[in-house]
Amino acid sequence: METAHQPAEVRRIIHIDMDAFYASVEQRDNPSLRGLPVAVGGSRERGVVAAASYEARKFGVHSAMPSVTARRQCPDLVFVPPRFDVYKAVSQQIHSVFARYTPLIQPLSLDEAYLDVTVPLLNRGSATAIAEEIRAAIRAETGLTASAGVSYNKFLAKLASDQRKPDGLFVITPKMGPAFVEDLKIGRFHGVGPVTAAKMNALGIHTGMDLREQSYGFLAEHFGKAAGYYYGVARGVDDRPVEADRARKSVGAETTFERDLTTWEEVAPALMRYSRRSGWPAREEGTREER
Repeated sequence: METAHQPAEVRRIIHIDMDAFYASVEQRDNPSLRGLPVAVGGSRERGVVAAASYEARKFGVHSAMPSVTARRQCPDLVFVPPRFDVYKAVSQQIHSVFARYTPLIQPLSLDEAYLDVTVPLLNRGSATAIAEEIRAAIRAETGLTASAGVSYNKFLAKLASDQRKPDGLFVITPKMGPAFVEDLKIGRFHGVGPVTAAKMNALGIHTGMDLREQSYGFLAEHFGKAAGYYYGVARGVDDRPVEADRARKSVGAETTFERDLTTWEEVAPALMRYSRRSGWPAREEGTREER
C-alpha cells in the first residue's frame, strides 16, 4: 500500500504522431507524387488545404490555408482530392499496432494518439524501446513514418513528438521536464490557442518561465477553470490520464461552397443536408440529440 513517504509510480506515456499523414498516404499510393509538393484538398478558388506534404510545407503551405493562397506560395503545388475512407483504414492498421502494447490508447485524430505503457502488454524494458518498436512496425506494415514523444505525462509527451519531426523520437525525462518548459514559447503549449496566447502575452507571459512565475490566484482571476492546468504544466506537471475509449462528445460535417450563401432559401437546404451527414455517426454510435 502506498504511503505518504512513497512516491507515486512514474507514468510512461508515448505520443505517436504520423508525419504529414494524408499527404504521405497519397504519395505512398501514387509514386509519381513522391518528392513533389502535395496538398490534399480542393484546388478550386474557394478550396482549402486539408493537409500538406513536407515538400509543400517548405513553401509555407499548411492545413486550413485557402487553396488560392497555397497556389500563390507554391506555383508547382499538386492538389489531390481527399480519400477519407483510405485514411481511416490506414489509421485502423496503425491502431492495431498500438493495441499489441497497451489497451490504454487515446486517439486524438486519425493520425495521432496517446499510449500509456506504464504496465505494457509487451515489456521491452522501457517506453523508449516500445516507441521505437511501434515506429518500426508502422513503417513495415504501412510504408509510412511516425514521430514519437516519450515522457511521464501527456503534455510533455506531445511536446516531445514535435522535437524530431519527421520520422524521429525524443524523450523528456522527469529530471528534464521542468527545465524543458522554461524557455518554451507560450504559443507552443498544448491547450493554449492563439486567443489565449495573445491574452497571456498582454499580461507579460511569453514563456513557460513567465507562466511559472504567476500565482495560482492570478491565473484563476484571468483564466478561470484552466488555471490549474496552466499552473501545473508550467512546472512540467500534468496528471491527466490517458482515456481509452473516451466517449465522442460531438460530431460534425463541413464544406466550402463555390459562392457565399446569402439567403435563407439557399442556406436551409444546405443546412439540412449537412445535419443529416453529421447525424449518421451519432446514430451509429448510439448518441442521441440533447433537447
